[in-house]
Amino acid sequence: RTHTTQLAGHMIHLSLVALLSSPPVCFTAHEKTTLYCEVPPSADGPVTVFDDSAVGTRTLHWRAGSGKLCTSKWCSSCIQRGADARAGSCRSATASGWTLAQSRSNSLLRKPAALLLGGAVLSLPVMALLLSMPAAAPSVAVARYFAKLEAVRATPTLAQGPVLRAAVALLQFAGAWWFPLVAALGTAVNLFTLVLTAATVVLYLAAVLGRPSRWVSTALANAVGAAAGSYALLLLLRSHGESLLADRFGAVLANPSFDKLMSAMQAHGAAGMLGVSCLPLILHPVVLFGYVSGRSDAEVIGLILAGRTIKYLLMAWLTKNAPGALRFFGIKGALFDLAAKAKAA
Repeated sequence: RTHTTQLAGHMIHLSLVALLSSPPVCFTAHEKTTLYCEVPPSADGPVTVFDDSAVGTRTLHWRAGSGKLCTSKWCSSCIQRGADARAGSCRSATASGWTLAQSRSNSLLRKPAALLLGGAVLSLPVMALLLSMPAAAPSVAVARYFAKLEAVRATPTLAQGPVLRAAVALLQFAGAWWFPLVAALGTAVNLFTLVLTAATVVLYLAAVLGRPSRWVSTALANAVGAAAGSYALLLLLRSHGESLLADRFGAVLANPSFDKLMSAMQAHGAAGMLGVSCLPLILHPVVLFGYVSGRSDAEVIGLILAGRTIKYLLMAWLTKNAPGALRFFGIKGALFDLAAKAKAA
């Protein structure tokens, strides 16, 4: 288990080195007589070498003519071939004779994929901690909520035509670096209006299509926007009480699925909150449940951020590669067409 943990740590470290350093990255293991590289180093230049010894990663200098790995560009000392791969005299018999081999089976991930993999690996212990928490015991506040729910049913409706038209007018800037921030702001504001849903979907899809190479950062920005709006709503709930939702969001409480979501989160605790946050649904049930179950602000917003990150990363990837599958998120083809036309323009 310890060996597996060390190996995982070495692999994460190697990925970070590949992202942050310019020299080619190679590795050597076992007998340590061969450098395995995806991209061979220059004949007389720097190379980042990873080995499975306690030393780990080192920046060395390759000398192709003699097959030496020097510890500096002046070659004052060299790495010796052998299991220890220690530094020693460049005149020794084991200092020369290193060979190069091009490795495709250990090729590096592209930067977006490497960032996603690193984020997934780093999130595993956090997710394990959250999922290991026991579900919250039924509280008086939750029971009171279900008892009062039927009394606050209402169905107000607001037209969103003008709002959607305003969003469409913004699509001409879909390729701008700041456009994902506008989409994220719309997502945050929509927590309080609910009439911006179609508009925010169009803005988000256009942001992904406008800068497809930055789809990961666009998804993360939108997730942060959703978490920021949720935090503001949670603060209002703490200052005004749960009657705020009944007074301002009667249509939300009137939806039959609201009861089912609250029951699911009551049954599964943090795992239920995370699952609901991943779904293409509004976040009000998660915020309200976090409030009435007595969870901390950090736990509520952390679960929402994690869930929305998963949701928006998947949406962004589908927007780029399989837009037809967006229908599973409740996104109509007409909304995608609006965003696609903005990219073409």
